[in-house]
Amino acid sequence: MTDVREQLLSIEQKYKLFKQQQFIFITALERSREHARDKTEPVSTVTQVQRYMNHHCTNSTDRRIFLLFLEIISDLEGVLKHLESSLSSRNTFSEGLNTCREILSPSSNISQLRAHYPHNEINRLSCDEARNFYGGIVSVIPLALDLLNNYSRGGAQHVTPTATETSQQTLAKNAEMVEDLDKDTSNKLSRYKKGAGGWHAGKPAWKPPGNTRR
Repeated sequence: MTDVREQLLSIEQKYKLFKQQQFIFITALERSREHARDKTEPVSTVTQVQRYMNHHCTNSTDRRIFLLFLEIISDLEGVLKHLESSLSSRNTFSEGLNTCREILSPSSNISQLRAHYPHNEINRLSCDEARNFYGGIVSVIPLALDLLNNYSRGGAQHVTPTATETSQQTLAKNAEMVEDLDKDTSNKLSRYKKGAGGWHAGKPAWKPPGNTRR
C-alpha cells in the first residue's frame, strides 16, 4: 500500500501542474470541438478527448495539454488495476473502486459528474461551460483521486456520486438533510417556548414583591 500512496502522490503533483493550465485545456477543447463540428455537444467521455487529440488538434500547445490529461488518466487506471488485483486475490469487493472504474472508463458518459467543494474546478468555469460542456471532464481526475486516496487510507468507500448520479440529485439530498435538521431544531425550540420539558415547565411567572395591586 505504501507503493500505491507514492504513486498517488506523484499523480497529485502532475495534476497540480495540469490544474494550473485548466484554461489552456478548456481553450484546446473549444478549438477541437469547433474543428470537429461538435460545438453543440458536451465533452462526455475520455475517448472524446483522445479523438480530439488524434484528429482535431491544430497546434502543439493543445496536443501537449491533451497528452498531460490522458497521461494522468492512464496513471490513475494503473493504480486502480493494482488495487483491484489486490482485492481479487482476497475475494473482496469495494464499492469505491467500482465507482472509480466507472468514472475512468474511456467510454463512460461522465457529463453529469461534478467535483464539488473542496474542489474548485467547476468554479473556474463560466456557468454555461460548467452546466453544458465541461463540468464532467474537469471533474474526472479530482473525483478519481478522491476515491483512490480514500481507499488507500482505509476510509469509507463511497465518497462521491457515481457517474450516473447528477449534481441535482446530490444537491437534493443535501437539501433534505438541511430541511430535516431545521425541522428538528424548530420542534425543540417550540417545546422550550411552551415550557414542555424545559426549565420553565410548571413554574408561574415571577412578580416583584410589594407591587401587587388590590
